[in-house]
Amino acid sequence: MIFLDSSFLIAYYNSTDEHKNKALDIMDNLIADKYGTPYISDYVFDEVVTILFVRNKDKSIATTLGEILRESLEIINVNEELFGNAWTLFRNQKDTNFSFTDCTNLAIMQYKGILQIATFDEDFTKSKGIKVVS
Repeated sequence: MIFLDSSFLIAYYNSTDEHKNKALDIMDNLIADKYGTPYISDYVFDEVVTILFVRNKDKSIATTLGEILRESLEIINVNEELFGNAWTLFRNQKDTNFSFTDCTNLAIMQYKGILQIATFDEDFTKSKGIKVVS
């Protein structure tokens, strides 16, 4: 299993992103099932669709991607328990600067037993027990 962070998805779908080529390689490996089942959260979905809409000023790009994500991935909704766990992670972090959304990613990964994350966010390399795919 692997969690897909918004930084990875944005790099993949943004032709000018500095991580585009790395994202293409990761996607090839995802398609080849190298990492197992990919997951995102409703928070990641929101972040990706919103950022692509704002950057491109074109709703069709964001809606096309939104449909692809909805049809091809399991989207985990952040429920009350996951929200509380993410809030605890957010409040208690000392050596990292995770956003609240990143903390929801970590909470979901802990809940589902996901040990890999596709991301270009370097803070995830500081998380013990998580393999960063970048």
